[in-house]
This record gives sequence, C-alpha cells and structure tokens, in this order.
Amino acid sequence: MMQLKDLQAFQTIAEMGNLHHAAHALGVTQPALTKTVQRLETALGVRLLERTARGVALTSIGRTLVARSRTLGQMVDDIQTEIHDLKIGQTGELRIGAVPALIDSVVSPALSHFLGREDVARFQVHIKLSGALLRDLGNGHLDLAVAAVQDRIAPELNYTVLGEQRSFIVARRDHPLLRQPFALADLARQRWLLPPADIALRSWIDSLFTEHLTAVPDVFVEADTSPVVFASIVARTDLLTVLTTDSLHSPLAEGLAVLPPPAHQWSIPIGLFWRRNAYFSSLMKHCRQQLAKAFAQRPHQEPSQAAS
Repeated sequence: MMQLKDLQAFQTIAEMGNLHHAAHALGVTQPALTKTVQRLETALGVRLLERTARGVALTSIGRTLVARSRTLGQMVDDIQTEIHDLKIGQTGELRIGAVPALIDSVVSPALSHFLGREDVARFQVHIKLSGALLRDLGNGHLDLAVAAVQDRIAPELNYTVLGEQRSFIVARRDHPLLRQPFALADLARQRWLLPPADIALRSWIDSLFTEHLTAVPDVFVEADTSPVVFASIVARTDLLTVLTTDSLHSPLAEGLAVLPPPAHQWSIPIGLFWRRNAYFSSLMKHCRQQLAKAFAQRPHQEPSQAAS
C-alpha cells in the first residue's frame, strides 16, 4: 500500500531530477530514498524512474503519479487547514495572486472589506504575471488568482470571467509621435520596454510587427513584471510600452499618454481562477465575491491621450 510520505518524497525527486539532491533536501540518506522509490514501484508493479547521465528521469507512469500525488497532497493540506481553522475558531488564511495592474484597483478594495470584521482572516498576496500565477495556483502555492484568461488553461484549474481589460501603446506626453501624425511603420523605428514573449502584452506587439511591419520590435528593456513598474523610465525617454487601462489610471502612469490610431489597441478577458478540487472555506467564497465586485466597480473610463 502506498504511503503519503512516500508520495511526497517522490514529488521532491521529480522536482530535482536527482536522488542525491532530493535526499539532501528531505534530510534522508540516498539509500533510504532509493528504498522509498522501490516501495512505490513494488506497490504499483511498474517502473517510475529511469537513470540518466545527470540523475533520474520520470517514466510516463511516474509523471502521472506525480500529478496525482500533487492533487492528493493539496487535498490533505486543505483538510488540515479546515480542521485547524475550526479548532481555533478562525475563518482562515487565503493566498491570493494577482497581476500587478490589478492590485490597486481590484485586490486592495476587496481586502479592505475584511478590515474591522469580527471573523479572523489573514491574507498573503503574491504579485506576478499571469503565466506564473497560474503555475503557482496549479502547484498549490495559491488559493485564488486574478489573471488573464489564456488560450490553454490547465485542466486542474477552474475560473470565472470577471470582464475585459483593454491595453494601449503609450509614450511620454511630449513624445515626437504625439506631436504629429505618424504611420504604423514609424513604430518599427522606436525602442520598447516590454514583458517577456510568453505574456499577452508582448505577444500582441510581436504579432503587430510580424503581420504589419515585417520586423521585430527593438526591445531596450525586457522585464518580467508589468510595464507600469517602469513607467518613470518611459516618462523620461522616448521608449514606447503597452499598458492596461488599470495601469493608466495608476499614479505611476502620470506623464504618459496613449498613442492615437494607427497605433493598435487590444482587449483580453480577466478571470478569477481556483483549483477544481480546492476546499472552499467561507472566507474563500466571500473573497471571491469581493474580488468580483471590486473588478466590476473599478474605473471604466477610457484613457485619453493625456493619461492620468
């Protein structure tokens, strides 16, 4: 019969790809960890690992076992959390992730609702881009995530669409492109501040260049966070970037303006994500409601060329 601690140890082996490193991380000897793998293989009647030049690799069945055991581990964590909260009379703790552009307009108002209430609640907030948030959610490191709805969503996740978020090409208010008419081709002669290629904002720009300009953007700064974090650089230089409506309403974006047509605009659905098998405490249900309410009530006015 398989034991939970053996499955947890096997997850560590899978993450590290090396028995020696995994044994060190778990505080056990390598022979003891090898016996753990042997117990699992005997219980299942299949091979789970294959030796490689650099360590070990999972077989196809080994990969399935890791995915299933991760789900089981999350269920055990949820049970322990629920029992602990009932025992000490607390509503619980929630780990919320959100993209940077929605912290001020959505997450902060939602969490403010819980201040001064009688029920005891604690929150951890993690700020990352959408891809990283959904990976963390799937791995059990988050309970809820406010992120862009991507083309492919992992089957272990569920979500509800909160609404649309628009994005615009922006520059400093006195940028040369804002002082006179310009053509799309002029964008190819500019330098850019953009997120990595796997982020929607960047993919839109890459597609614009590929389809209309037969070129690639000249990326001066690539940052794995929202471009609004570097708004001050854009405000002091001739760099262009892409910002969402929410970012343009942020004080950080003062001094920036939206480029008029022929510069493109885009829209993407924003979702509230959770794991399908998650334990739904009353706090989690209530927080979902407040996040949805805050998204609906955030500023909706379209930014003008003088963004503020």
